[in-house]
Amino acid sequence: MTDLPTQPQRGDFLGPLAVALAALLAVVLTLDAAGDYPKLFEGPGVTLDESFNVQMGVYQWKVLRDYNLALLHPDSVREVFGTNNYNPDHPPLGRLWLGFWHDLVEWLFPPSDHPVDQNGIRFVTDCARVGSATAFALTVLLIGVAATKWYGRTAGIVAAVSLALMPRVFAHAHLASLETFLNLTYSATVLAVAHWWRVEPNRVDDSLRDSNSSRGAIRLPWSIPALTGVLFGLALLSKMQTILIPPVVGVWALWHWRVRAIKPLLVFGLVGLFVFFVGWPWLWLDPAKHFREYFARTTSRAVLNCYYLGQVWADKDVPWHYPFVMFAVTVPIGLHLLGVLGAVGQATRSVSEGVAATAPRLRFGLLEPREQLLLAATLFPLVLFALPGVAVYDGERLFLVSYPIWAVLIGRGAEVTLSHLRQTTESGRWQLVASRRARGVAITMFLMAQSVGVIVMHPCQLSYYNLLVGGLYGADRLGFERTYWGDSVTRSLLTLEVSRNEGGSVEVMPVLHQFQLDELLQQSPILRSRRIQLLPANQQTNQSPADGWLYFSRKADVPPDVWNMRNGIGVTRQGVRLAAATGLQLK
Repeated sequence: MTDLPTQPQRGDFLGPLAVALAALLAVVLTLDAAGDYPKLFEGPGVTLDESFNVQMGVYQWKVLRDYNLALLHPDSVREVFGTNNYNPDHPPLGRLWLGFWHDLVEWLFPPSDHPVDQNGIRFVTDCARVGSATAFALTVLLIGVAATKWYGRTAGIVAAVSLALMPRVFAHAHLASLETFLNLTYSATVLAVAHWWRVEPNRVDDSLRDSNSSRGAIRLPWSIPALTGVLFGLALLSKMQTILIPPVVGVWALWHWRVRAIKPLLVFGLVGLFVFFVGWPWLWLDPAKHFREYFARTTSRAVLNCYYLGQVWADKDVPWHYPFVMFAVTVPIGLHLLGVLGAVGQATRSVSEGVAATAPRLRFGLLEPREQLLLAATLFPLVLFALPGVAVYDGERLFLVSYPIWAVLIGRGAEVTLSHLRQTTESGRWQLVASRRARGVAITMFLMAQSVGVIVMHPCQLSYYNLLVGGLYGADRLGFERTYWGDSVTRSLLTLEVSRNEGGSVEVMPVLHQFQLDELLQQSPILRSRRIQLLPANQQTNQSPADGWLYFSRKADVPPDVWNMRNGIGVTRQGVRLAAATGLQLK
């Protein structure tokens, strides 16, 4: 690459490793949802979908331990995957990852108070959350290592830190959901293709000296597309969004290498599908039917509401610009600026390398192939969810895979900026940034400024908005969703209000699926210890009024007259009520 300052040394990768370890520690210490680990700092509350992932993850991990290689026998496959005990709504790998970490953490650090079910198994959300924390740390390390390898030490550190400082990505790292593990496998696939699918220079044309130049000859040994195909298969085994990878890689490769790209693309795709099929025994039972059932599932599910620009929309009717706007307003502005520079800017060589000292300025030009792929992998998920008729909801969740790849370009943007500072300094213009230490201090202060959102919003970073819309307060006034997943029903809210009384009933809103209240109660030692009964709003038993109410402010499904209730204890950030509970002073 023309903007690579120096060949990275082994020690240069220690920076991303340190950032990854710090990110892991920061998440693990702030995981507790509702009292399973009261000595930890509080984390996001129990979200709507975590219980499904934890239960199925523990089930799959138990099956793998009990059956071992016997699981490959057809009778075992039918026994495990052909019954109602197995839910095939998502592929198994992400949930298996959560199940492994759940059992490991439960064994090492048993929760303080958590009952077993009728089968003698405990499903503890906080234990499984460590799986997402670990996947997040690995993703931070992967992003940092890739940026270091391509663009230098500074780029690697900035890329790793920037991913850790994206508030909504940081929040997802606390949740026992599939998004964070998908980020890991999706990023690994895209970065592997970007690194190994390089163009060999044409021997007859000395102008194509750069190994990444367009229109060069693609000379890949079969092992390269096969290896990246294995990563693609693992990503397919993580979650549905992985189907976004083939269009990006396919168009990119065909653009640069025309028909010469067809064979490696076929190897890449076929190996990925093979790994996907082999890794999901449920598909073996009836391949044609189950393939069709899985990939058609998104068209046959319940409609979800989405609140956007002051209006409630059905998920398939949301305006086309929703994903672009949400991406723009849910990453700190400074990181976005570096990302734009990383996508379109060009680094310059220093004066000591022979570049004239006159008129140093930021240069822009056509993207090189690697950056084209990174930018396409960032933008294509947004484009897909902008298409008419494609369901979109829950803020950034469906296109969260764009954020880690964007972090690589943010790291490149930092190196592009520093290359111009170096040239400007060596030309005698700005003595203020003459020393490497001064530039290091400037970068540190810049990154600290970007960390404000993660800190002030904790543990409700899923409600973060940047200064483009005036933060959460401005976003609320403009008609954006306050919170969407129940994470704002935090331990402190339950401790301060709900746990004051015993044996009372509490109205909860919104209730979005039939297992929500049972799972919230099951995963909340605070509620269980007070023998609280949870009821759907306006559906109390025996027509008797509830003793109190509990709500989180998902505007898409909560009536407007509830949004700004001021009585009771609430979780508030930047003057905006995200959740509240009140009325539990029993006689």
